Amino acid sequence: MKSWQDLKLTDDYLFSQIMREEDFCKLFLEMLMGIKIQKVVYLEAQKEVNLFPQAKGIRMDVYLEGDGEIYNIEMQTVRKTNLVKRMRYYHSAIDVDSLLRGNPYDQLKKSFVIFICNFDLCGDGFPVYESQTVWKQNGKETGDEQTKIVYNVSAFEKAQDPRLKALLRYLSTETVTDEARTVTDEARTLAEKVAAFKRHFPDGRPHMKYELDLYDKWCEGKEEGIKEGRREGMQVGRKEGLSEGLQKGREEGIKEGCDKGILQTASKPRRPL
Repeated sequence: MKSWQDLKLTDDYLFSQIMREEDFCKLFLEMLMGIKIQKVVYLEAQKEVNLFPQAKGIRMDVYLEGDGEIYNIEMQTVRKTNLVKRMRYYHSAIDVDSLLRGNPYDQLKKSFVIFICNFDLCGDGFPVYESQTVWKQNGKETGDEQTKIVYNVSAFEKAQDPRLKALLRYLSTETVTDEARTVTDEARTLAEKVAAFKRHFPDGRPHMKYELDLYDKWCEGKEEGIKEGRREGMQVGRKEGLSEGLQKGREEGIKEGCDKGILQTASKPRRPL
């Protein structure tokens, strides 16, 4: 486990905690996407969505609603092969969670699922990969207003927008200066807020509690998994035992029936010739 002072903005806990601050979150998102956030309607870190008991739940690092759009921002430092499918599922969960029963579909907001990675997901060396649904026949966008975006912080030098380049550079190197040693004001603001957040908790107690909570949840999940495994094992055992019992009963019944038939045939008096 990293020490409190060694945590970076790309670390899950620090990212989700500091993004709770509306001003920081707005600035971060504006630099990331080159937009202006007029109003934050709702902001939540570590938002959980559990649609129904049998469905897979999700926990989003940052969930932000504007006037007509929803942003889900994830910090991803571990390379996984299922990220694209995960983004697809997040879009679906966001739609179901945000649309009230009986409301028309046109009330669905624009949604952006954003993954910030410290690796190149697609392997083509680009700093940004963006995906939208298009019609196969003519290549036009469908207008479903769902967008998936993956940022590759390691390719910050190739970013064309200077604000995005400054942000990705900071996430990748923790520096706020460019090649000419020019300090980028917005990146410096982010860096100062991160430093101030760490100074506010010099002993790192929130991080320690977070790690302990994760460990407790892991232990609870392990124990529940063992219990569930036992229950399933007993059910499977009962089914297999019943199946084996039925099979054995059939075999013994057939054998007894055959033996009885042979005895009856042997004891039956022969007709005189």
